[in-house]
Amino acid sequence: MADPYVDYISNRRTTTNPNPDSRHHVTVDIRYIRLPEDTHGWVDVRLESTGERKSLCEYTKVALVKDEGDRTYFQVLDGGIAKGKVVSMNSKAAKEYLQKTPSTKSTETLRVRYGRMSEENSPFKGRRLQQWATLTVGGQDITVTLNSAWDSTFTPIPPGTYRIMAPDYSHAKTSTEGYRNTYPGKIKANDVWFPIELQSGAGNSSRYVHIGHLSDGCVTVYDIDRWNTVYNFLISHRLPNTDGKYVALLEVTK
Repeated sequence: MADPYVDYISNRRTTTNPNPDSRHHVTVDIRYIRLPEDTHGWVDVRLESTGERKSLCEYTKVALVKDEGDRTYFQVLDGGIAKGKVVSMNSKAAKEYLQKTPSTKSTETLRVRYGRMSEENSPFKGRRLQQWATLTVGGQDITVTLNSAWDSTFTPIPPGTYRIMAPDYSHAKTSTEGYRNTYPGKIKANDVWFPIELQSGAGNSSRYVHIGHLSDGCVTVYDIDRWNTVYNFLISHRLPNTDGKYVALLEVTK
């Protein structure tokens, strides 16, 4: 494998050339993280500089750097996790997970329309008043809940147009593993949550598009067995000219 190290294009690898400011054409081998269907949606990597572990989501864009020992090294080129850093993974895993299929660059819009409010008995927290809504994605209408907590701490997302961000980190500690157990082999990436930017340019507003039966002001996909449709759509898209930090637009109406 060639050694196309994107950070070092400025002649670091050409030791026989005495001109430190010269530039050389380098062919960069670009790949994208892809994962098997029955997965939690994250792959662990190790930072080259510190050895710290990070988790990267699907369709993260990377540039291959080198193979050394049983490790494959690559630079993270987009998204919000370890961007610009050189990381590594086991070379056997790299052959499976680092593929050439890119994300789709387009201005896609998910549409959410408010519906009725009604009480439902939650197996987790008893009777809860739900603000229902319909999420339209890929031509499919999917039931979501916009809020289940009414103690003035949380409110449904107000009407407007917002940006949905790329996943920020694994939300495995938020007890969504049970959905994978209830729907064995059918639910993927239950701990991949997509942050919603409510105020332009402000970043993560602690509201998410995610799987679940209860909502703290998020867009919570209540149709559990249709979560994969939402996940596959969002994870495979990136808004143009955002360095992979945003995946789609969200339009909320009443």
